[in-house]
Amino acid sequence: MEVLHFDEIFVEKDGELEFGYTNVIIRGPDGDLYYANTEDRFLTSSEIDIDSLDKTSINTDGCWPLYSPRFLQAPSTISPDSYVKGPDLSFYEYDPKETPVSDLILHEVEAYELLKRHPHPNIVEYRGCVVRDDRITGICLAKYKMTLSERMADSTPFDKDMFLDGIERGIRHLHSLGIVHNDINPANIMLDELDCPIIIDFDAWQKNGQELGITKGTSGWMIEGSEYALFENDFFAFSKIQEYIYDPSSGKPLSRSTSSNSSQTTTSSTTSSGSTRDVSDAFDITPESPVEGERQNTTTPPLVGAQGLRSRGGASPEDMETDIAEQANAFMYTLQLSA
Repeated sequence: MEVLHFDEIFVEKDGELEFGYTNVIIRGPDGDLYYANTEDRFLTSSEIDIDSLDKTSINTDGCWPLYSPRFLQAPSTISPDSYVKGPDLSFYEYDPKETPVSDLILHEVEAYELLKRHPHPNIVEYRGCVVRDDRITGICLAKYKMTLSERMADSTPFDKDMFLDGIERGIRHLHSLGIVHNDINPANIMLDELDCPIIIDFDAWQKNGQELGITKGTSGWMIEGSEYALFENDFFAFSKIQEYIYDPSSGKPLSRSTSSNSSQTTTSSTTSSGSTRDVSDAFDITPESPVEGERQNTTTPPLVGAQGLRSRGGASPEDMETDIAEQANAFMYTLQLSA
């Protein structure tokens, strides 16, 4: 057996965030999948004793949606320059009947199908659905060199102004299509061999003005307490990216999922996709006519929702304490932007 990834789950108690448990996703020798919860905390997957965990089997039929011919199918042989994004099985433990993981996959595929028709050099290249036994088991995407987080750790200089221009162009392209990314952060921005920025990870996307569901973004890089997918969400995150680019110490540590077999950042946090829709009918707009939202994410929000704060494996307890304190600072910054 092997650990696919693990997440730290934080819950609210007496108005404060505290560590709840670690959720671990495990794959067996025959490809069968399990999840387990433990009160222990880990920095790397190698620290996890799989045999000691109380494992619960995952019904993969609820995780892998049926393939439809209206979706692009990936080649049967995946090229080395491709990356296959699998389902985030950490969502399975909440309520697989209420929010099936398969719906989350289809929701993300909808975004890629739209972007396939309207590509952009600063948006990840979609190469189709990976299909096995008539089910979508993954999403095939172009593989890129490194994340922005990794690039900032490299001392080699690069053109930061041009880099930021590329990110902004990518965001504005999404908005011209009437959609909001909702999770712009250094782990969701890749770089190619020429240091060109590429926005990835569309599991949190929504049409502008729609209510957010399970996936709301990444703490510290979002408007805390956001309830709606609005263009301002992406521009707020972009302002944080600008700060981070010119002063790396201003960016909070990212707490992301740890995967033993992934070379590219996987999905973040938590969102509900709503009902499955035909891609051709899902959008009633043209690229030249973005939907203008009337709502604002500026009301005083609770610190976290009922499901708590999801923290990706690898974050130290000290980092998470910093995360909690910085949520208040992020909200105050939001108020300044909206003033």
